[in-house]
Amino acid sequence: MARDHLVLYTYTTYILEYLLYFSILVATVTATSSLIGIKPPEQKYLALDGLRGVCAALVAIFHLFWRNGGAADDYWSLDYISYSQIKSAIFMTGQLPVGIFFMLSGFLFFKKALAPTFNYRGFALSRLARIYPPVIATLALIYAATFIMHPASHTPPGAWFISSLPFLFEPPAAVINGTTLQIATSGVFWTLVWELRLYLPIPLLYLVMRHIKYPTLFVIFLIALVMGGKYLLGSDERLAYVIYFLVGFLVATIKSDKRPADLICLALLIAAIVFTRHAYNPTTALYMLVVFYTVKCGCDYFGLLTSLPLRMLGTCSFSLYLVHGITQTVAKHYLYSAGHYIWQVCALVAAGVIAPVMYKWVESKCMWKSAPASQRHPSN
Repeated sequence: MARDHLVLYTYTTYILEYLLYFSILVATVTATSSLIGIKPPEQKYLALDGLRGVCAALVAIFHLFWRNGGAADDYWSLDYISYSQIKSAIFMTGQLPVGIFFMLSGFLFFKKALAPTFNYRGFALSRLARIYPPVIATLALIYAATFIMHPASHTPPGAWFISSLPFLFEPPAAVINGTTLQIATSGVFWTLVWELRLYLPIPLLYLVMRHIKYPTLFVIFLIALVMGGKYLLGSDERLAYVIYFLVGFLVATIKSDKRPADLICLALLIAAIVFTRHAYNPTTALYMLVVFYTVKCGCDYFGLLTSLPLRMLGTCSFSLYLVHGITQTVAKHYLYSAGHYIWQVCALVAAGVIAPVMYKWVESKCMWKSAPASQRHPSN
């Protein structure tokens, strides 16, 4: 009985910390964005903007717990958490949002493959402009911050720059001024490798889909093929990533936009989370299909996802995703001894200030200018 009470107390503590940190991040991003004149663009899928913001915030908070078990700058583990149920729940809060990011990308880019026309050159240039300028700005920030932290371990940019960029094959790996890229970025660059892999088949899919009469059945066939690979080869996280993308494809083929009641949507969300045991599992992506579809149809959970603060968070989500690692690295390096609430709150506030700044003066400036102004948006 005493152990059950302790587990409940620990669960409650983590939930309250998540709510506190999420509120601080939303408030900081909203205040900074308002101060420098960022306004979330109006577009069709407003709830997806809010969903993207929630996912980016949860990933940032998730990585705080990975760092909190030891004083070393490079501490990266959840092994200090003794209760397996709590550890599994924390894993879910970081990994499931990444799966939803993959669904969002699959949805948005399969929409392009289903369009009547396709600008191959524009697509390629827009993807390069979307990914690499913010990544390079993040690497510059990491270089400056780690040089201040470890001046004796200085490494010139030529020694690490190329190996730090995400490409199609292996996740980037480098040591910058004595700090590994894994620690400085919270390891998020691996997902950009999968994003780049997603971009490759989109032009080919455009050519194929012109001759497919029933796109929904075609995507279901692709999902069945991948799921068959799971049972032939054994469960593989990489198969799960592909299924998440394909679920996004599938939702893009469904023309119905009839919005269910928010109460039903909430029940479906709770059911999907209850049945989920491991985020990077192909079956989990299928659970989340219904949830993602309801949000695509406009479900905003009683106005939460379409509220201005969450849409603001969604607008700056890519920049937040990239910079939160270095703000956590620096805050922990200098403030760990002051207590975990101090360094973690400072890390979140710093990320909440830097992300809108990077969005306005790097990310938005590099969006492909051949697109109409209404389409120059992070989701595109």
